[in-house]
Amino acid sequence: MGLLFAVTSAPWASPAAAYPPDNAAVLYYQAFMLYQAEDEIKPMLDDYWHGQIKLNETLEAYLAKNRPVIDMVLDATRIDRCDWGLDYSQGTEVLLPPHNQARNIFFLIAAEATMQFDQGHTRTALEHCIAMYRMARHLNERPLICYLVGVAINAATHKCVTRFLSRMPPDAETLTWLQSELAELDKQPFAIEPVLKWKREAGIVSMSPDKIGNAVQAGLDDCDFKTKVLELVRTADVQFYTRNIAYWNDFMDHVKAAFAMPYPQAYAELQKLDKKPCEEFDTNPDATLTACFAPEFLRIYALSIRLDAHSKALRIAVEVYLSRARTGQLPESLPEGLPHDPFSGEPFQYEKTANGFILRCVGKDLDKNEPYTFEYGIKK
Repeated sequence: MGLLFAVTSAPWASPAAAYPPDNAAVLYYQAFMLYQAEDEIKPMLDDYWHGQIKLNETLEAYLAKNRPVIDMVLDATRIDRCDWGLDYSQGTEVLLPPHNQARNIFFLIAAEATMQFDQGHTRTALEHCIAMYRMARHLNERPLICYLVGVAINAATHKCVTRFLSRMPPDAETLTWLQSELAELDKQPFAIEPVLKWKREAGIVSMSPDKIGNAVQAGLDDCDFKTKVLELVRTADVQFYTRNIAYWNDFMDHVKAAFAMPYPQAYAELQKLDKKPCEEFDTNPDATLTACFAPEFLRIYALSIRLDAHSKALRIAVEVYLSRARTGQLPESLPEGLPHDPFSGEPFQYEKTANGFILRCVGKDLDKNEPYTFEYGIKK
């Protein structure tokens, strides 16, 4: 009896240790560690969820073998809290989670979702997609690379959902459920603001005499520029760091303000800001460390706007599919109150086609000098 009491009262036997844990990162770390993506299978997974090949015995066996990993990740996405345990006191040198595995995990679950869809389990397939949206939000930690991984997974999941919507029969119940799930996701938006806040803080942490050398070595690829900066910081005094931090804070103030502007103005302002520190480097020592730590903010902004446009278009598409499921035909026009195109701030353009419908942004993507168009099919 004494032994039984000792076992049942031990820390590992307490309810707090029950599965699943209250931190999703614990399960992600386990899944990333356990999943061994096979190089010869990865292209097949990618081709399958893109609809370029059909399901085969090799894929079925591979998915079955890795179902414990799939289930572990799906369990993780159902947990609200996700703390990756990052040491933010290290500034720009913070050690990151193995987010490279997230891409491999996405291919795995996207293929599993596609198999579920092909076998007639549409709701399960879409549930897997919602799980991938949640995983992207869990991955969206403060470091920039975490945000970029999340952007990639969000964008890929949009493609997956679009393919399912284009091939599924009208089903008002499933579409209403999907609409509700997407609305829940919008309550925890995938956002760039925490990344900008941390980028400022990380830069300040790294702009100190004891960290700057390693930060420059790790953060700069240009050998000549790296050599120049290292020569400057070796002889720098306290005022050098104080002035550089003041310059960095002012620079990040302008970046933050630019991200809040309408798209054309933001694009023009970030073009200028991306060039400013390097252009001033030779004549203004205060710009030295900003030239080291500032990424290409215009590229980051462009990715965030494109993702926003795709996300909004998908939500509108669900409304269109739901209208068709209820009335038996595509609507002649979009209803009022739907999200607007982030490039222009205007409503999306809607056009019926022979095989479905198109949603088109009014404003142009200034990188491509053309508006984005999103095509959706219908099952006849």
